Amino acid sequence: MAETAAKYHHLIPQTYMSAWANNSGTLKIEFINEPGIIVERNKEHIAGMTDYHSIRAGMPICTATDATEIFKVLSGYTVECDGEILSTPLDLNSHYHDFDKWIVTRPDGSPVSKKHIKHEIEQVKIKDIEFNWSVKYENNWCPIVLKIEASTLNVPTGSIPEFDKAYLMRFFTALDWRGFSSNKLFEETYENIVNGVLDNIQIPKNERVLPSLETAADEMRHALLLQFYRRFLNDQGVIYKDAMANLANTNFHFLISDGPTKFITCDSPAFIHKREDGKLLGLLPITPRILMAKGRNSDNTSLFFVTHITDEAVIKYNNTIRGNAEEFIIHPA
Repeated sequence: MAETAAKYHHLIPQTYMSAWANNSGTLKIEFINEPGIIVERNKEHIAGMTDYHSIRAGMPICTATDATEIFKVLSGYTVECDGEILSTPLDLNSHYHDFDKWIVTRPDGSPVSKKHIKHEIEQVKIKDIEFNWSVKYENNWCPIVLKIEASTLNVPTGSIPEFDKAYLMRFFTALDWRGFSSNKLFEETYENIVNGVLDNIQIPKNERVLPSLETAADEMRHALLLQFYRRFLNDQGVIYKDAMANLANTNFHFLISDGPTKFITCDSPAFIHKREDGKLLGLLPITPRILMAKGRNSDNTSLFFVTHITDEAVIKYNNTIRGNAEEFIIHPA
């Protein structure tokens, strides 16, 4: 299973944020709870969480392959819980929350140190999500940005031949689901399901998968999104279907800022915006000069569109981007 050693997993890719960073990788950050105050943060250490995309013991989305790797320290031992022998790695995983009840013995019946066993189990983190994201998407982003700049910045308002549309659509859709706030339809649906139920179940600090996952609702949301990401990276599941529907029915329009005001971005940079006329428009800032908009492709055209917009229009779009932020805004360096 191909993996990465990375521990700090970015919800917003470093390569994406690089367009707003200076040469040393420093970003100008404005936290929304401190409006108007700009602080500097390195892109390596913001917009992520340690092991956010890792699969670990006890997660309901563990596959048989995951569980075999996670619980390999128990190979050759017998594990009993509440009088039941846990005979498969998936059995071990589904009963991991009852680890304190486990009785672990060697073939001769002698007990095994559970402290050592638990330490070994919790050292194993399956990181194929982070690895596959880097290989399939993040590593290709910078060349795509250069291509977008070369194709749009110095051409007049009008149309250009489309390029790398499938990659751009998948990248946009992935970020729409991947940011600090996920896809709006998913978030609304999930909130309606858990409201007043799972969100009232507090998880003790020492039992949390991640420190930020304080309730059962937080933990289940995280597990669902990891499962969605994993399937997407294998061309399956709800995010992949969303990307393919977007590819079939929508197209891109690049909006160019030529004036003094440049585009900001935020911790949830790809999102669907409802315009004043009621139409839906996907937005993703590409660089401080380029905003990519995604709209319905009614004419089934194979062209992209480019429009140089006024400073007033840039300010209006920036207000929309700011309104979609969860925790912080990124200003141009």
